[in-house]
Amino acid sequence: MVRQFSKFPKKSADWLPPSAPLSMRKQVYLPDFTIALIRTPFLPPRYASFYVPLNFNKLDMRDYLQRLYNVDVLAVRSFVEQQNVTRLRPLGKFGYGKLRRPVSKKKMTVEMKQPFVWPENPTDMAPWEKDQFFKAAKYQSALQDEQRPDAPMKANKEEREVFDDEAKKILDGSKPWRPTWQALGLSYDRAGLSAAKGSTSARS
Repeated sequence: MVRQFSKFPKKSADWLPPSAPLSMRKQVYLPDFTIALIRTPFLPPRYASFYVPLNFNKLDMRDYLQRLYNVDVLAVRSFVEQQNVTRLRPLGKFGYGKLRRPVSKKKMTVEMKQPFVWPENPTDMAPWEKDQFFKAAKYQSALQDEQRPDAPMKANKEEREVFDDEAKKILDGSKPWRPTWQALGLSYDRAGLSAAKGSTSARS
């Protein structure tokens, strides 16, 4: 069987090879930074504050809002927030870690032509899976604690709580105390054991 040759698809009229100079190719620039809008109920409606990267300037902010959201900006104010000095906590312990200063944050406040009013806070957080987020964070924290070098030296809190509940039930009389061999269902014949011990002592 001879394979028939299929023609290559025709190229568009504006097609350019990868080796073409940049001035001839259409460039697509994707943002590689993160900008966070801050909820500021104390500001007038025509003002908004953002957390921006440290290398972000006022012209970048104005161009960003104009081209991406079609928001006209009248003025931009910026300042850098220096973070407080904190201490590292090796193995989660306080008092002897190294001092450090976290990376500073840059905040910009813009004045817009049109007012912007924040929407009301949602009361139902189920669409955003808020409970699942906190459960996952708690699980990750517990998993990290189990993998710490000093984890075997710490007592199991769940077992201690179970023992505490069982002891309270025995003290208030709601649960009778039983020896371990009875709790495990091992019905030893104590009379037979005592008779066996007496026979062995008589033989000796």
